[in-house]
Amino acid sequence: MEEIDNFWEELKFEIGSLGKTYGDNSERKTLIGSGNREANLLFIGDDPDLYQNEDLKVGPSSSGEFLIKLCDIEGITPEDYYITTLAKKDCKFLEFMPEEREQLKELLLMQIALIKPKIIVSLGSEVAELLLERDIKLGEERGKIYPWTGGIKVFITYDVNFVKRSRNEAGKKSKAALEFWNDLKQLKQELGKIDG
Repeated sequence: MEEIDNFWEELKFEIGSLGKTYGDNSERKTLIGSGNREANLLFIGDDPDLYQNEDLKVGPSSSGEFLIKLCDIEGITPEDYYITTLAKKDCKFLEFMPEEREQLKELLLMQIALIKPKIIVSLGSEVAELLLERDIKLGEERGKIYPWTGGIKVFITYDVNFVKRSRNEAGKKSKAALEFWNDLKQLKQELGKIDG
């Protein structure tokens, strides 16, 4: 366990050293992830509002609060998941230089190896494209599960912030919100197969 903790500390250190060349970005807070480090589900997004600290603290009315509430309703408990982002900072992945994005990808792969999830939930096409190393047509591939490295599955769904905005604009009957809800139901079934 101590060895794994050391790897997590190394991960934090490496991530903390990125983005130092952008003036005020050097003050950016490192947000490595939040939740159960031994979870079966790993949510990965490109949204700094998914969590505020490692204990699933989220901002009021944030995309993180929205995701956690929907998971709670669907019976996906905090023990079931860990949440992280591509950037690991309070910014977006594309705000980094290309070589730093490559480093972030390597660090994400290390983080995945430490967590050993059964299912990675790609919140948006950027994450799926990075993991599957190809273009993703979200409209066609949302709700699909793909085999990935080491027996891990990749499940593609919408970016949470997109769903939240869509629901705010179109109400509970928003197409994206309904599809996202169905995706969570499907995830719950997949979790049941792992646990059962």
